[in-house]
Amino acid sequence: MGDVILWLTDRERGVAEIGWALDPRHAGQGFAREAAAALLDLGFETSGLHRVVAQMDARNTASARLAEMLGMRREAHHRQDLWSKGEWTDTLVYAMLAS
Repeated sequence: MGDVILWLTDRERGVAEIGWALDPRHAGQGFAREAAAALLDLGFETSGLHRVVAQMDARNTASARLAEMLGMRREAHHRQDLWSKGEWTDTLVYAMLAS
């Protein structure tokens, strides 16, 4: 069906990144939101994280909507920062603080 993952990027300072990928056949049913929300709760409440970041291709409007539904704040739009499949692509950065 898909994957949601949370990994530490700075253990000492309590910073992590979250990512998700869902089979399009299961999109729009709340599965990714439920799984990502559970991981965010685990990260902040159980693991004591300070900050969680999500980065995505700017063309992926579904991921941006999911980040916003989770309460993440858009912090950056990096223009043409990644060469992917023969073209330059933009990256959106969303983040959430424990506070």
